Amino acid sequence: MGHFEIGETVVAVRDLGRVRWRSGIPKGTLGVVVGVDWLGDARVNFCVGESMRARGETVEHIVADGDVRTVRAVSRRLTG
Repeated sequence: MGHFEIGETVVAVRDLGRVRWRSGIPKGTLGVVVGVDWLGDARVNFCVGESMRARGETVEHIVADGDVRTVRAVSRRLTG
């Protein structure tokens, strides 16, 4: 079963749907998991506008385990 948790940030690892249509999600698009169904597939809100910071338009997609991967936080090293 899936490993998704609500609130996780994920990135599409391949084009999802028909990208030339408004509902398609291009590879590399960031999204946030908003739910998980009984099969373990995630319901993700992808940001398809200019940027996530600009709060662009979002499109919801149900994705399987292999369609997205979790974006992990990078630890910062202090130098000096």
